[in-house]
Amino acid sequence: MKQRVYKAKTDSGLLDQISFIVFVIRFNYRLVEKKWPQIQKAFYQFDVKKLAKMDENDLDSFMQAEGMIKNKFKMRAVLQNAKIIQQKQKQFGSALKWIEHCKKESQNSPILAKQLNECFQEFQGIGKMTSGWLESLYSSKKDFVEYEMPD
Repeated sequence: MKQRVYKAKTDSGLLDQISFIVFVIRFNYRLVEKKWPQIQKAFYQFDVKKLAKMDENDLDSFMQAEGMIKNKFKMRAVLQNAKIIQQKQKQFGSALKWIEHCKKESQNSPILAKQLNECFQEFQGIGKMTSGWLESLYSSKKDFVEYEMPD
């Protein structure tokens, strides 16, 4: 089944996308998709400012949230990635502007600059394969890409 995935329009949307990927890794895609609305609610709709203030002590409250996939590594990654996005906001104005900066740098200096997929690997829980997925989405001239999703 094909599914369209759209580029995030906000930094919270980007954190949502990255978090979804982190939760899907080594889990059943359909299960994560089904629980995602409850996970979004538990993580305050991926409000970067709110989540970046949280730490290890807040994980227990997330563990109790209805519909949560109870994996502290994945929850920790959400909080850490909110902090990373907040750093990008301070440096570039927004994480989405940072992505554009990474794209331009890799186009202007393809040998010396970080490639876009390497930029995405700065996020906790994002490796070579999943950073390639994000790279294909954010390198696309369209606002979306279509992926074949597992049944």
